[in-house]
Amino acid sequence: MKKLISFLIAIIAFVSVNAQSTSPRWGSEKNEDNTGAVLTWKYVALADAIGADSVILSPNAYNSVYKIKLTDSVYLKSPVVKNSYVGDNFILVANGVSGAKIKFSSTLLVTSGTATLSSGGKAIIKFIFDGAKWVESDRAVY
Repeated sequence: MKKLISFLIAIIAFVSVNAQSTSPRWGSEKNEDNTGAVLTWKYVALADAIGADSVILSPNAYNSVYKIKLTDSVYLKSPVVKNSYVGDNFILVANGVSGAKIKFSSTLLVTSGTATLSSGGKAIIKFIFDGAKWVESDRAVY
């Protein structure tokens, strides 16, 4: 019985430590680090295969940049929000053929809808984490 209780306590502690945070990565109180020294950056290159495929992003840095080479369309599913803090950002940098689409299918992504690449074949979409969801803050499709 002691082992079971210890195991349950360990699981609860692990889950609470790895859950999303409603506070920022940097200190916001007096005598806390607000210099940006603790902020992290991440870059991930992704490739879109021909056909219907989906991607689950795991933004776990202050700024995460995802570069996607599109061949047709891609679905962005629910991003992993554990290790995300209020104020974290992620940016999608997409390029591909005219008519390629970035579709969003998640309640954790608040967007203005599908992004369809035009003749320039480029899109940049920025998101900010509000403590519960990733909210689109800016979009340029050209």
